Amino acid sequence: MSAAVIILAAAACLLLLTDIKHRLEIKKIIKETERILSRDTQQLVHSPAGGYAELITLINRLLSELQQNRALYAQKRHSLEQMITNISHDLKTPLTSALGYISIMQTQEMSEAERVRELDVIKRRLMRLNELINSFFELSKIISLNARPELKRVNVTELLEASAGNYYDDYCARGRSVALNAPRGRAELESNENMLTRIFDNLIGNALKHGTGDLTIDLTKTDGGVKIVFSNPADCEGIDCRRIFDEFYTTELSRTKGGSGLGLAIAKQFTQILGGDISAKTRGDIFSVIIEF
Repeated sequence: MSAAVIILAAAACLLLLTDIKHRLEIKKIIKETERILSRDTQQLVHSPAGGYAELITLINRLLSELQQNRALYAQKRHSLEQMITNISHDLKTPLTSALGYISIMQTQEMSEAERVRELDVIKRRLMRLNELINSFFELSKIISLNARPELKRVNVTELLEASAGNYYDDYCARGRSVALNAPRGRAELESNENMLTRIFDNLIGNALKHGTGDLTIDLTKTDGGVKIVFSNPADCEGIDCRRIFDEFYTTELSRTKGGSGLGLAIAKQFTQILGGDISAKTRGDIFSVIIEF
């Protein structure tokens, strides 16, 4: 009888000690988790000697996801702050200019010819402002768009010819030209005609604004797809090809020419939505954009 009591007492003591040990380990895990959560750190919870491997693994997985979300949030916040700064700058420039010309017209005597000239400048500044606002709204819709575009068989050669034709007069007015080098016959894709047209228009328009010479478009067929290279002379100094497709990324040169940094960003968004890849490179004074579907 006494032996049984001793055994039961020993078992009870062992269970009590085990329970105390587990409680201490749990407290240690809770304390370490709270410490990590209170700091912006990449640390994880260390597994105590007693075990709880599955619990520690789960906690560390949740901590890793939280840390990744924190880093992503910080990056997005920085991008948003930069975007707001750029939007403010881009919208303010044509608006300030237009207001300045209006002030001149109100305070100075001028001939009818001068008045017409000043009004034309104001009109162009306000049209530029309207273009920027529309671009901002368009990019916002693109980013929030979740639906897949409607696809059909399209002739890429015809779309490129049409886009180049739309800019024919603009290039000629600057003593420049657009040359399309394409294989004979049809170069077809399963794609969205409107989105492809917008991609081509943006790239040709970007070359017109920021290039300094003739634009060459090389279209080649690949296994099951196409590769299109847009190349033109440009001032390549300061161009970061890794960031040039980012929203609102602009060089100082592009800002002086009225760039909003959205043309290439929209081209990238549409290309990716259509399942393609887009990249840029410089070679000497030649700037190229490469699209592959």
